[in-house]
Amino acid sequence: MSPGRPTGERSSPVAPAEPPATRAVPARPADRSRRVAAPRAAGGHLSVFLRQLPFASVMLVIVVGVAVFDALLLSDDHFFTGLILALAATALSIIVPWRRMPRPWVALVPLLDMVAIAFLGESGFRSSSLLVLPVLWMASSFGARGLVLAVLAGGAAAWGSDLLDPTGFEPLEVQRLFLMPAVLAAVGLYVHLAERRSTARRDLLGRQSALVEEALSDARRQQRILEGILNTIDVGVVTLDADGRITTINRAHAAVVGSRLKIGDHVTVHGGVDGYAADGTTPLGTEGSPLVRVSRGEALERELTWWDQGDGTRRAFRISGAGLRDDDGAWAGAVVAYQDLTDEMAALAQREDFVSSVSHELRSPLTSMLGYLELALDDPHLPGPVRSHLQVVERNSERLERLIADLLTAAEARSAPVQLVRAALDLSEVVAEAVQNQLPRADAAEVTLRNHVATSCVIGGDRTRLTQVVDNLVSNAIKYSLPGGTVTLSLERDATSVRLVVADRGIGIAEADQEKLFSRFYRAETVRQGPVAGIGLGLHISQLIVERHGGRIELASTLGVGTTVEIVLPTEVAEA
Repeated sequence: MSPGRPTGERSSPVAPAEPPATRAVPARPADRSRRVAAPRAAGGHLSVFLRQLPFASVMLVIVVGVAVFDALLLSDDHFFTGLILALAATALSIIVPWRRMPRPWVALVPLLDMVAIAFLGESGFRSSSLLVLPVLWMASSFGARGLVLAVLAGGAAAWGSDLLDPTGFEPLEVQRLFLMPAVLAAVGLYVHLAERRSTARRDLLGRQSALVEEALSDARRQQRILEGILNTIDVGVVTLDADGRITTINRAHAAVVGSRLKIGDHVTVHGGVDGYAADGTTPLGTEGSPLVRVSRGEALERELTWWDQGDGTRRAFRISGAGLRDDDGAWAGAVVAYQDLTDEMAALAQREDFVSSVSHELRSPLTSMLGYLELALDDPHLPGPVRSHLQVVERNSERLERLIADLLTAAEARSAPVQLVRAALDLSEVVAEAVQNQLPRADAAEVTLRNHVATSCVIGGDRTRLTQVVDNLVSNAIKYSLPGGTVTLSLERDATSVRLVVADRGIGIAEADQEKLFSRFYRAETVRQGPVAGIGLGLHISQLIVERHGGRIELASTLGVGTTVEIVLPTEVAEA
């Protein structure tokens, strides 16, 4: 509420009021603006006196001037009465507790000023121009009603006693009797409209201020919630500004890095100095630091790194990071998340060690069992049913032997590359041998094997290892083919490489699983729930062997249609 509003308008809000049962968001800023404006609406001692002060100052100047230049005028009853009334109005503005009085009573002071001016005019002193001051006061403080009252009272004061005899004035009095009321009306209207605009602006600023305060309060609340979340989760989080300086380190990450990273540091200060790549041996350096890479706009997705703690131990982190941009798309910083996988990596290492130990322990007795089975089957006097049973034992023992060999190969590959014994070999013979080994399994599964590799293809490589690869691929193709299906092997060769393709028309592999198929011990969800046995090492080991030969292995599959695996090997392989 501004001082320019009359009493009758005080209850009218700037915007339509909300119903009592509705709690709309804009209602709160409007309420705040009214509370901010309320002190301006109340007329206290100081505000009323300050309004009266200009008029009192002018009257003081008039008294001094008259005393110096026309002292006889001070003895005029009308002039003296006018001075007394002006003094009384000024005294009232100071003495009366206006804040406790009804608001319209404040108008008594400017009205009393007008009466004082009228008396001054009756003494012959040209004082009608002083009416502008009380008119400005009432027009700016009491709204439209105050404006009308001020113009009427000001006009009456300008006319004075001539109001009782409007026909008795002289032509020279036109300015005082007609022009002055018109000027008072014009000035009062202008001030009233200006005050209304000013009040509207104040109300608007009050509402905007309330909205800003509310937005700031919401932002502070959201910031507290975010800080609570960041300090509660067990994932380390670091945020960077647009210049690559650290702005946030949450509690989980601070507990790990200690004083090596501090808020305000640039990412290059300590980035990557103690870091190692996923293999645990390749130093990251500053250029390979996750913080440095993300600060330059690179996105990280679940990358494994190791951090040297400085006390002989290391911690493993899976790191993801992405950049942040403002509303205009400009670079605004980045956020990097560190998930501590130290315990999980230790558990995986223990599992690998356990599997390796068990595989070594099983290999020796299994080799002995296979030897005795071979001797028993060589006995020409062995009864037919017994021979059949022993052959079943032999096939399953050989399968167990391959499984143990795969486990040992996977375990050895963790610490050192797969060892190869290179020599010239005919890849067509390797394929033919693998097909011959898998024929019994294909017949049992009612799957047809078609070997289109008829031309000799001599390359350099490890015959045993490549036989293991082809055997794995053909075995997988048979296992995941439906009865009546077909597995086809073909070979293509150019000047520098040879391409072996194993294709089936089996159940296929979902696209979401294809990227993970070459991971150790990974099996697709649909396969794990099916009847086909396996441990998820065949493709992983095949990839290790093929890459060790300088080649690559690729897989393409469509769910419900089939799978195609391609092996590309160089025709000449360098020595290991």
